[in-house]
Amino acid sequence: MINGENPAERERVVADLDQLPGGSDFNRPNVARMYDYYLGGKNHFPADRAAADKVIELSKGHVREAVLENRAFLARAVRHLARERGIRRFLDLGAGLPTQGNVHEIALETAPDALVAYVDNDRVVASHGRALLAGDPRVRFLEADLRRPADIVALVEREAFPLDRPVGVLMVACLHFVPDEEDPAGIVARYRDLLPPGSHIVISHVSSDPVPGAMAAAGGVYNHANAPFEARRREEIARFFEGLDMVEPGLVPLNEWRPDPDAPPLRGAFLPVLGGVGVCS
Repeated sequence: MINGENPAERERVVADLDQLPGGSDFNRPNVARMYDYYLGGKNHFPADRAAADKVIELSKGHVREAVLENRAFLARAVRHLARERGIRRFLDLGAGLPTQGNVHEIALETAPDALVAYVDNDRVVASHGRALLAGDPRVRFLEADLRRPADIVALVEREAFPLDRPVGVLMVACLHFVPDEEDPAGIVARYRDLLPPGSHIVISHVSSDPVPGAMAAAGGVYNHANAPFEARRREEIARFFEGLDMVEPGLVPLNEWRPDPDAPPLRGAFLPVLGGVGVCS
């Protein structure tokens, strides 16, 4: 059972999921629940924990530092967009399970008039997200596939907010679950072309450069999950930002993107996750 904060609510969510077409396969590792486990959350099952523990072993424990740095990067990027760039509409693609430090919490704390739409194509994630986020008209959780930009833009305009002003689009730790044959760079480019000028695209992505062997082994673990995993070289990740104006300091390890003054040093020698923010012209 999903271990949420409200026992009655989580039981209702799981019961609802069992009524979905085809039921719910909780015996197969799920990348959103594995991520929640890395973060120390409570929304996971034995299959998720077993797969995540293999990745933790392969990474010598550094995957947990990487996901924490990813959440910290997400928070800094959202605050920067809300405070410095005047962004009031946020679209979080491949959002995963709601956890601490969510986009809407950060955005609304900075700008109470912000609107946030989460998007995920996992029906388990979407059902759980809708249940946890119900009640705030400024927040929506939509079930859709980030690989279909035109469909998502239409859905957001219909269900969440009109795209008549710049939007902050977050593709944080999701593109490494889109294989090369599905053209992730082309997907980003289509969002770039569909978004209003002045929109910002935030991307973080696992890099294979420092430890290619370990990354390949981690990919083997994820082959048994609900989505494949593909770490990429820096030059491949840089392609996602083509046609965008990069916000300083550009594409860098996450801990180097506008770090907080009191940020603790890395426990490991390096962080194999790159991130950056680009602006649509």
